[in-house]
Amino acid sequence: MRAIKHAFLSLIRKPTKGIMIFAILFVVYGLVFTGIIIQNSVNQSKTYVRKALGAVVEMKADYMKAMKDQLSQQEYSKLNLSASLAKDIAKDPLVEKLYISELTSAFNKSLKSAINTEGSGAGGGDSISFAVPISSSDQGTPFIVIGNTGNPREFDEGTYKITDGRLWDSSDEGRDTLIVSEEFASKNNLAPGDKIDLTSGTDNETYSFEIIGVFKGSAPYTVDQLYTSLESEKKLAGTQSDDSNATSISFRLKDPMDIDTFIHQHINQMPNDYITLYASDNEYNSLTRPLDLISTVISILLAVVFAAGTIIMLAIVTIFVRDRRFEIGLLLASGEGRLKILSQFVFEILLVSVIAFTVAAAASRLSADYTASWIVKNQLVEENTQSSMGMISVGGAVGTGKQEVKISDVAREFNVSVDGEVVYRLLLISLGIVILSAGAPLLIILGYKPRESLQN
Repeated sequence: MRAIKHAFLSLIRKPTKGIMIFAILFVVYGLVFTGIIIQNSVNQSKTYVRKALGAVVEMKADYMKAMKDQLSQQEYSKLNLSASLAKDIAKDPLVEKLYISELTSAFNKSLKSAINTEGSGAGGGDSISFAVPISSSDQGTPFIVIGNTGNPREFDEGTYKITDGRLWDSSDEGRDTLIVSEEFASKNNLAPGDKIDLTSGTDNETYSFEIIGVFKGSAPYTVDQLYTSLESEKKLAGTQSDDSNATSISFRLKDPMDIDTFIHQHINQMPNDYITLYASDNEYNSLTRPLDLISTVISILLAVVFAAGTIIMLAIVTIFVRDRRFEIGLLLASGEGRLKILSQFVFEILLVSVIAFTVAAAASRLSADYTASWIVKNQLVEENTQSSMGMISVGGAVGTGKQEVKISDVAREFNVSVDGEVVYRLLLISLGIVILSAGAPLLIILGYKPRESLQN
């Protein structure tokens, strides 16, 4: 109690010392607070981007590595994707849904291709088809049939939407059913409930399929793709006994933030060096590159400010403490404990630090708001507008995630905020500065004997 009383009296008798320490701590705390608050906002914005882009991890064949290693035709079997391995990995609690698709070709002599070079298709707008109308052969017009386990990803992600009929349900088990594009249905005057025959390109067998749904959203060059169950596709392709013929395998995770964990846990289960787990990070990296730059700059700033602030405080406090050697000598000579003397000086600085902490916290909120507004305007929005017309489209094709993410959305999420974690980090840094700046010179002086302190 006496140490606290002496601390208050010391500050009152020598207000200049308190004001100098307050000014230094205010500047240091203000810069540190602003940096940490912006860092926290950067992390929140990156989390927003990751969640918006979705949580899909694909099992893919690395064709670039295969070309580089010049695999023989026989060795290309190493690039096959195993459905049984995917089902085993999908047992991981992190996985929400497994998608396995396989494709084959089929023919029909009476149906017409919906692809044309002039139309834009439902995929839209002014886009130009990259394909030409498919001409009939002796077997008929060829079509791509895609088999899936459950609903295809395009429907779950909202890329394709049912406009007539329905998706698959339990009543379709064991039946040969199709979901077709609006363009294909319109070209051939088809509707849900109609049946069409498809001839296998493998064994020339003809199978009857019932159309249960019509969808929109196809790109102009994919309007002829017909969707069915994996079992029906395997029947057409003659691959019922082939477990390693999947065209696409992907895992939708429950939480996008688990992508790195999921890949790390299962990458060693891949059968060879040519099969890998991959989460498309192109959009994520493009959207967060400015944020990473900001984070790096702020980290350097924080380190410099902390080091400089600690050194300056150490010098100032050392000067003031040296001027009070005589006082320390008297206290030691009178039997005062060293820890009590140390606590008095630390408490003096701590008291000033609390005031500086409070004022700097309020002021740094304003400075962080201003800084964040400048970053959003000059670094996020303008930079990305120049490089990508202000938007990176996500969700337009298989494997691109949940939704369209605009850079303006990221900028809006870049809001300075103070939560419990930020306050905790600020308190730790503040205590570190106070203890280092007050404790170091006192420990040196307290090492003197009372008589030496009085004589000096």
